[in-house]
Formats: sequence, C-alpha cells, structure tokens
Amino acid sequence: MRPISEKRQRVERERREHKVRRGRWGRFHFENMPWLQDVIKGVLRTVGLKRRGERNAEALALESADFQFDDLPAAFDGLRILFVSDTHIDEFPTLGESIRRLAESVPYDLCILGGDYNFAYRQESGIAYLRMKALAESLVRRSPVYGVLGNHDKYAMGRMLEECGVRVLVNEHVCLEREGGRLCLVGLDDCHYYEAADIELAEEGMAEGAFKVMICHSPEMYQYAARAGYSLYLAGHTHGGQVCLPGGVALVTCATVPRKILRGKWQYNGLVGYTSRGSGASGVNVRFFCPPEITLITLHRS
Repeated sequence: MRPISEKRQRVERERREHKVRRGRWGRFHFENMPWLQDVIKGVLRTVGLKRRGERNAEALALESADFQFDDLPAAFDGLRILFVSDTHIDEFPTLGESIRRLAESVPYDLCILGGDYNFAYRQESGIAYLRMKALAESLVRRSPVYGVLGNHDKYAMGRMLEECGVRVLVNEHVCLEREGGRLCLVGLDDCHYYEAADIELAEEGMAEGAFKVMICHSPEMYQYAARAGYSLYLAGHTHGGQVCLPGGVALVTCATVPRKILRGKWQYNGLVGYTSRGSGASGVNVRFFCPPEITLITLHRS
C-alpha cells in the first residue's frame, strides 16, 4: 500500500468538518446535512416503517453478473471475482457472517473489497476494525483478496486490512499473469470525499497491452477510465439509492453520474462497469426497494 497522500492526509487531519463538493450543486448535498438522518428516522418511526427498513437492510443477496470481452486474454476466460462493497459493518452485527456464508456457497478465483467499511465518515469505529478484521481473515483463507478505500475509510483501515493479508490498492496496481496473458487490477484512492484518486500514479510502471480493470469506490471516475482504455470498472458507493421508490427509482444518489450508472451493469463508450448496491447501508440503516448484495462477477472472452 502506498504511503498516505497529502490530499488524504489533509482531509483526515482537518479539525473543521470537511464538506463534499461535487457537481453544479457544490456543497448542497444530503451527505453534508447529517441532521436529515434524524429527520428520516423520525418519519420512518412515525409511519411504522423503520423496523421493516432495517429488516430489508439485513436481507443480503448473492447476485451474479457476466461480462464478455473481445480483448480478454484467453487464459482469464471464466475468471470469477467475488465483489464485496460498502459493508459499513459496525452497524450490522451479523453482516460478516452473512457474507462469509454466501461466499462459501460459490466458487471464485479472487475477492475484491470495494471500500466503505465504516458506518460514519467523520469518525472511526473500533467495532468496524474488529469486524472487518474477522471478515478479511476468513476471506483471505479462501482466495487472494484485493481492496480499495472509500469515502468512509481512514488510511488506518487499509493498514489493518493489509495486516490481515488483503492487498490494498491505493493509487497502485497489481498485474495477474497466466500463460503469457496479463490482467491488471488498478485500485484508486477515494475520489468522492478525499478527492485523492490518481490514475497516472496508479498506472506507474504498468506493462503495456494488459487487460485493465479499474477498482474505485465510487463510479464517478467512469469518464477518466474510458479515456484511459479500461475494459471493466467496479464500483460501489451509491448503494443503488438505498431508499428507492417502487421499481428501484433512487431518491438520493450521492454521486455525480448518470442514473444508469447508479446500480448494476452499465456501459459508457467502450467501457463496461458494475456498480454494487452494497452489502450494508449508511446514514440510516434501512433499505426500501433496493436490497443489499455481494456479487459474483464472471469474465468471458468473446
């Protein structure tokens, strides 16, 4: 894992509350108004839906997504990736066990952790460290595990995961080689809250001609990834909206991206991607019309 960047270090050490600044709305976003969380909780209690929302947030599902690529090296045809993002695990006592149980129910070749292991993003939780440690150690026993940091994660979380055997990619890459073919996993630091993502730094020393997979906590780097010649983009952060109208229409997005990129499979120019709904929840520990997930992603050569 790279040393902490100046950008991330500056935000982590700020004494004042750091504000998210994005899009034409600037700082006027849901995540900069934490008092709204109490309002939502109060409304849900009043209408009798809070407990139902909490049960929905605990109903973890295993999803699957298949992708076809003309340029995938033949040796990686059929590669299976277990993608686990947005655990926010300190708020969900049984989530680690649910993820372990689902992971053990399917075969896969490697696991990727997509960031946001902590529930709150202005303070750290010791419970999150303990639960992520137990989960990471169990996943590492089954396969290689790679990960990135999210907007809720301090750099110390990455150090702890590395001690458990997870290869945490902070603006860096790792290349997998099979029978002369190369597949490079490129992991970026958080682009949303810390604004610390750096593609050029992450690709430093990368072999030319490799099949490139971008791993970034938020899908907001999708245009940069497309221009840089990536084939696949894996992200989380949006929770698919978390609280949606019937049909999965998100009320809050928390990412400056087109709505088609908020959840599931998507395509932008020559880039394809998958945005996970996440396995936990943040802000308020409820979900409506947007169940939590971990995802088995399979790559195929066309």
